[in-house]
Amino acid sequence: MNRFENYFNENFKHLKVETKNIDELLKDGELYIISGDFYGIQKFIFDGLSSKNAAKILRAKSAFIQLFTEYITKYICKKLGIDEKAILSVTAGKFEIITSSFSESVLKDIQKNINDYFIKNFFGLSGMNLCFVKCTKDDFKQSLKYKNLREKISKEIEKSKFKKFDLINQNSVLNYDSTINNQTLCKLCNFRKIKKEHCEVCEYFVKLGQKLTTSKIDELIISDEFGIQIDSFVCDLVLDEKIKSYVARDNENRILEFEVLSKNSLGVNAIAVLKADVDNMGNFLKNSDVTNSFENFELFSKTMDSFFSLHIPRIMQEKFKNSYTVFAGGDDLFLLGSWNTILEFARFIEKEFKSFIKNKDLTISFGISLAKASTPINYLANYTEELLSNAKAIDDKKDAITLFDETVKWQSYKEVFEKLMPTLENLKIEDDKTTFFYRLLDFCQMSKDVINGDIKATIWKSKLNYVFSRNMKNIDTKVLNVLNHSIENAPKETKIVLCEFIYKRRK
Repeated sequence: MNRFENYFNENFKHLKVETKNIDELLKDGELYIISGDFYGIQKFIFDGLSSKNAAKILRAKSAFIQLFTEYITKYICKKLGIDEKAILSVTAGKFEIITSSFSESVLKDIQKNINDYFIKNFFGLSGMNLCFVKCTKDDFKQSLKYKNLREKISKEIEKSKFKKFDLINQNSVLNYDSTINNQTLCKLCNFRKIKKEHCEVCEYFVKLGQKLTTSKIDELIISDEFGIQIDSFVCDLVLDEKIKSYVARDNENRILEFEVLSKNSLGVNAIAVLKADVDNMGNFLKNSDVTNSFENFELFSKTMDSFFSLHIPRIMQEKFKNSYTVFAGGDDLFLLGSWNTILEFARFIEKEFKSFIKNKDLTISFGISLAKASTPINYLANYTEELLSNAKAIDDKKDAITLFDETVKWQSYKEVFEKLMPTLENLKIEDDKTTFFYRLLDFCQMSKDVINGDIKATIWKSKLNYVFSRNMKNIDTKVLNVLNHSIENAPKETKIVLCEFIYKRRK
């Protein structure tokens, strides 16, 4: 039997999700696990989207992925003639269904219909892959067999990514309106022709975005009202708490535009984009007892998803209001908001995750970028993805953050932040002394150069003493000692802290 306490801190027991009784679904003879994976999520959400008015539909496009995934599970059950109780999981654009009633030809038809839908509406830039594996009741009864089954499912999902469209049997010709011009091009997606104010697809997203802000938790919607319809199949979908998530709103319940989030920042007007995910999750699942049984796997994966899709947005709403959930679920996050709010929130999330998870081999890495609110959101998404990749490339254990063009381990960054930031904030300094802090950034670079073998750069210590004596005449020399120690031993971390402090002081 699974035990929550084996994986998670008991303080997070409120995130535990009721797991399915797999014995009710297992039958003698051949069984099939059908899996789906929504690919091209970042392209789907961001491609063609300008920053202006993006807040209106960004969360809606992310919610659409979750709603569409739920819709497809119901569609598959309908086409195969099976009960929806067979749906094992629907999380973060992925799903699994178990059934003994299966037809490969029907599944191929379903895949073709899905492809047609994405080619027609989204030019095939994103979509959903389906795959299946055979199994038996015994695969769920023996630890080694279930572990092997999870491995088979993972491999089939990976293989499906290399055959997204069957060009022999699929109509791969894209239809477009040749009469589109600058006046009739949809200003939200920059892809399609406007019908009224926006194109038909973006009208659905705007409508869904409005619905997310006004609906009650667990309110039902009808799929075709928001453009989700394949093969004339229509069903009810639930706007649960995970799908609604959290976005900052004004007093009239309107979603705050990025420009407003920028103006709400402390110091410099800017937004920050945060991307984070759990490190080495694949290896952990493969080598732990999580995949020893269906019960363990479902408990672990659903609770992990609840941490990101429920717990984090709840904390945002309570303590970090100037923020916006783009995507939260599975084992990753994509958030944006006022730059100082996001930096503070990142430190909270890292600490909260390590409190949540029992196994200390599981850590979380972050990439965070700062920019003007007018910066194209598609560019920021791709750039922040690169920053996250830099954080994960620091070493095999990862557990890092990339911020202000530096990549450092979380532990060393926190140690410097907790010592240096209070020291800086306690200083009573006139605004005309800001140049002093920019000189400190120069000394951080020189200290890095010393580490890389540049002996001449050791002069930074004497320079620090000189500029400190010139600019900080009435400041305790203990501050100088803190600066000297921090710059010498952790120049990258010191730079990150200094940049945050400087940005907060800007007017």
